[in-house]
Amino acid sequence: MQARDILLNRQPLKRAFIESCPRENGFIIRGENMTRVETFVDAAFAFALTMLVISLDEIPKSPAELLVASRDLPAFLASGLQVGFIWYQHSLWSRRFGLEDKVTIFLSLALVMLVLVFIYPLKLVFMGLFAWLSDGYLSPGLGSMSLKDLTDLFVYFAIGFVCLAGIFIGFYRNTLKHSDYLRLTPFEAHECRTEIGVWVILLCVAVLSGILAKTLPGLWAIAAGFTYALLGIIEALYYRNRKLSRPTP
Repeated sequence: MQARDILLNRQPLKRAFIESCPRENGFIIRGENMTRVETFVDAAFAFALTMLVISLDEIPKSPAELLVASRDLPAFLASGLQVGFIWYQHSLWSRRFGLEDKVTIFLSLALVMLVLVFIYPLKLVFMGLFAWLSDGYLSPGLGSMSLKDLTDLFVYFAIGFVCLAGIFIGFYRNTLKHSDYLRLTPFEAHECRTEIGVWVILLCVAVLSGILAKTLPGLWAIAAGFTYALLGIIEALYYRNRKLSRPTP
């Protein structure tokens, strides 16, 4: 029996099942067995990483061409790690709560489509970053980019992060909605609200980045790309504040 069974019989999970579930960092692992939704999401993320790999223009045919193609590796690794982080966040949520209701299916499909659509803008942003840091040595395939193209890319990137944040906010709000069915502990409910706050912060920073990209004059618009550095500071302070009110697991 898994947590998704609650949506079929509308009964809370049996205490015997809850007690049999493993614990991990204070959470009850209700979705230890993979659901069909999670399997589909995993396959889609693997395909997204494959799309990053095959995005090379052509297969290198000589050591010289291989070295030139290798200049794209930092952008590939950075964008691949970002995709991996998103996958990990979904996997973590699914393992802890194991929901498979209509809302979960809709949000999971939305997440898959979002990642597949924004995989190339994500790589373009990192290509631009590494090209700028290396004075054009890294990511040579990017070519020249006008200021308008750059600001449009930042806006596109911000829209993607706003949608991503909205999807994960939906996951955790839906979890809280089913708190009685899942028999969430006070610790788990608190951490769900904490995660909602984290994704709200990301959403707000992404909106700020998009606004700056469209309103800052000239080269100042580049600052929109560095707005995401605020996440490290804001989220560290936020986690510290939430930790003070965290119930004992």
